[in-house]
Amino acid sequence: MTRQINRVATSFIALLVISTLHAETAVEVAVKTQAAIDTGAAPAWMSPKLPDDIQNNVQKKGKELAQYLKLGNEAKETRVAALLAEHYGRVWAWHQQVDEKLDAAWSAWDDARNAQKGQKDELKALTVMVEQIDPIYAEFAPQIQGLLRSLRQELSEEQIIALLDRITRSPGVDRTYNAYVAMVPEMKDQEKKIIRKRLEQARVDSLAAWKDKCIIKIFKKYKIRNEFSIDYFGYGYSERYKAWVNREK
Repeated sequence: MTRQINRVATSFIALLVISTLHAETAVEVAVKTQAAIDTGAAPAWMSPKLPDDIQNNVQKKGKELAQYLKLGNEAKETRVAALLAEHYGRVWAWHQQVDEKLDAAWSAWDDARNAQKGQKDELKALTVMVEQIDPIYAEFAPQIQGLLRSLRQELSEEQIIALLDRITRSPGVDRTYNAYVAMVPEMKDQEKKIIRKRLEQARVDSLAAWKDKCIIKIFKKYKIRNEFSIDYFGYGYSERYKAWVNREK
């Protein structure tokens, strides 16, 4: 167990070093994008010209999500639907620009974690995450934060969480968190807080996803970090996971 914990600690230290040395971190990318927006040089995906089928798709999605909240206020429901339709139009347009490099980055991440393609290398996977995947998603972070600010003008925090939970119902924050607690019921409150906070961040980050499989990927990158943390806490994730699976059969 000590060896396993040391391996995890070494991986995280290396990850921090890589993040520091990398030419442009996720935070720097997000700041640059926001600065461009603030100076009137917003990325093209913020003012997309959508094909008719995509326009219909995002309008339908916005309307269905707004109706799900059962706001009881037609005008407010219309405003929320419009915000969501605009957002998902931008999601689609952004993906047209980044999917080639984003798909390549996810493929590199999958390969690093695939034991059938050589030795499973979680440190390499973490490197790909920090150097490639996180900076790509950071390009879209200002749009996500802008949407949330606009939604807060119309909805309570509880309603926003309900909306995000609907969007990310698979795999879902509560379901995934409850599984971790079932695996390791003796986790301390502070440890649980760390685990849940990452899942809640995955829920927000998933607003950059155009397809459901992308939501699963986004959650997965945070779930891997949680698995490392459970190891670091001293509980042994692999053993706990296997025991939990056997109990759930």
